[in-house]
Amino acid sequence: MMNRKEDLGSLIKQARKKKGLSARKLADLCDVSHTEINNIEKGLRIKPSLLTLKGFEKYLDLPFKKTAKMVGYADETIKYGMENIIVSYEMYDKFVQEKREEEKMMMFFIDQKRHIAADTKEYFNDIHNYLKKQPDIDEKLLKKADVIVRLLTNIEKKYESILKRK
Repeated sequence: MMNRKEDLGSLIKQARKKKGLSARKLADLCDVSHTEINNIEKGLRIKPSLLTLKGFEKYLDLPFKKTAKMVGYADETIKYGMENIIVSYEMYDKFVQEKREEEKMMMFFIDQKRHIAADTKEYFNDIHNYLKKQPDIDEKLLKKADVIVRLLTNIEKKYESILKRK
């Protein structure tokens, strides 16, 4: 009975030969050493990198999910690999940088909304104070103005707390 690492090695070797590739050629395609390919095929390399498994998917038509499960990668890691997230340090760095840029942009928009709420509240306070001084003001109108001030204050506090947490 073959164990998991022998299964992967046999699978790689069969697929490689079926494609007419030498171990060296597959190694070049996958950007690993030919020793790495030999070690995988012999069962000496138990858990190839995700990037190597992605190479096997691309050049040997071996489903990434199948080979990743075969060597014992966690489901979450397999999911990232299938979505082409974090299969190399380069991709990880790019992914992290993109997320940082998105976060910066979101914080910019949050700050803009906070400023809009604060400015609107500042301008509306003058109107609200004027309405409160009117002797025969419609109470419904004054209550609506009170609600607007309260809502603007809440919006301003909400965005301010988000910015402070960051």
